[in-house]
Amino acid sequence: MHARQGGAGSAARRDSAPGRPRWTRWESMMEVDVVVIGSGAAGLTTAVVAANEGLKVLVVEKGELFGGTTAISLGAPWIIANPRQKEMGLEDDAAAGETYLRSVLGNLYDPAKVEAYIASGAEMVEYMESRTHVRWKGVPMPDYLSEHEGFRYGRTMLVEAFDGSVLGEYLPQMRVPLPGFVAFGSMQIDILEIDRFKQTLKGLDNFLFAAGRVLRYGLDVLRYGRGSYLANGNALVGRLLRSALDAKVELWRSAPAVGLLTEDGAVTGVTVERDRQRVTVKARRGVVLASGGFGANEELRGKFIPSADVHVSVQPEENAGDGIRLGQEAGGALGEVNPQNGVWAPVSVFRRKDGRLLKYPHFGPDRGKPGSIIVDESGKRFANEAATYQDFVNVMHERGIKRAFFIGNRQFLRSYGMGLALAAPYPLRDLVSQGYLVEAATLGELAGKIGVPAAALEETVAQFNVHAAKGEDPQFHRGASAYDPSQGDFTHEPNPNLAPVGEGPYYAITLYPGDVSTVLGMKTDADARVLDAGGNPIPGLYAVGLDQNTVFRGVYPGGGSGIGPGMTFGYRAARHLAGTDRSA
Repeated sequence: MHARQGGAGSAARRDSAPGRPRWTRWESMMEVDVVVIGSGAAGLTTAVVAANEGLKVLVVEKGELFGGTTAISLGAPWIIANPRQKEMGLEDDAAAGETYLRSVLGNLYDPAKVEAYIASGAEMVEYMESRTHVRWKGVPMPDYLSEHEGFRYGRTMLVEAFDGSVLGEYLPQMRVPLPGFVAFGSMQIDILEIDRFKQTLKGLDNFLFAAGRVLRYGLDVLRYGRGSYLANGNALVGRLLRSALDAKVELWRSAPAVGLLTEDGAVTGVTVERDRQRVTVKARRGVVLASGGFGANEELRGKFIPSADVHVSVQPEENAGDGIRLGQEAGGALGEVNPQNGVWAPVSVFRRKDGRLLKYPHFGPDRGKPGSIIVDESGKRFANEAATYQDFVNVMHERGIKRAFFIGNRQFLRSYGMGLALAAPYPLRDLVSQGYLVEAATLGELAGKIGVPAAALEETVAQFNVHAAKGEDPQFHRGASAYDPSQGDFTHEPNPNLAPVGEGPYYAITLYPGDVSTVLGMKTDADARVLDAGGNPIPGLYAVGLDQNTVFRGVYPGGGSGIGPGMTFGYRAARHLAGTDRSA
């Protein structure tokens, strides 16, 4: 047996925690059934299911905080024929899902993997809700590509909010959401409660609701150092962490995996750095790569991400392609390069006075609202502003647009918010004074400040306003798809996505092409086993989440097309490791 990237090191000691055994001596080697590298939804799902199936599991997280990219996401899986659809009276079945995916994927369709995903998705949902703390709620969100046969509503599910206080010492060890998706540092708001917070000053009920949540947050900060009300992706991570603790999964943070142990072509364990020591961990059943992709790896980004010189990634800095490196060192093959190797979103950035760089992915709830436009450096619109985040940035890539400008007036800004500038009553003067929000009395003045031709911007807005007043967009058909209204204002008629850009003062935010995750990973089979160049499984090695080449090959069929496959193939990998597979 040998360890790549260095061998077994000297001693390390296991941290003590409620519900876990404490080591009282130093060890140079330990043995478990399964080692999972990474603590996002895919990795934690694998760990929890494997432990529930009777295996001894260790999760090693490179960063100081658990949760990975999932913790800063919406935490919504896209699952065909899921139980929440039935509860909402929405029809769906495996045949419709297969039809839809065959249509959207075309010659990228992999029958074995796609059909395994469809077969196991709803099963995974039911397993997690019956055997863990994970709970989802239905929402009639449409699929993203409504022009394709098999399109349905409700395949995207949201996670139920979670009381993080039950995590005890692990609560402050969780990654918090991105700025702009929280208030006051770490006060979280469920996506379905946002409108209620925006109406804090409109009605006593709303005021008391918001005041109660703020009071709880203040008490939480005093007790835990952060808010304990967990929503969206943080709620999913919190629920999975609590489930992992209940299942006696070992959780190590600040513990990067530096090499895999191999013997006769099989992966038999991993070398981990912990407390400045190296620990050799033998894995009787296997090692699962779930390190979160390569969003922070400049070399890989330069190879596989368009406009890499300006592309802004919001992924955690720990997501540096470790899974790909380890998988290839063990003889695994990188998946076939996808037409799109990431999940895209336009991103705005803000450098705070303390030097910290904040990044905000504009998924759609701000840019899809009525009364705004987005223009390129010529001062002209170039796409449907309410389009899916994937499609919007695809247009930026296709047209070589490296910088764009999101524009609205004060009424729009205070009603809906713009990126890090939250809607009223949250203050915005600091964002203006520090340059994130560019403010001007007139469109001409704004054009001068952001560096676009004034005449072109004024003409663009004038033409847009004529049609928007009638709820029409003959240029890019904003609001015409089934998806667009989900990002709009349903109280606005006749088109929830369209209204004229009103009178000044005006505001602009600079947008860059960006990504929220990479999706190019290791070549795997339907049970997430890593394959070599000849298509043969490498014994003892699995890859899930962003370390597994996406089953959708970079196409984005619906919201949650990363977390859905990540959890589903994590579930399949765990059942395969435990020998308790049920699905095809």
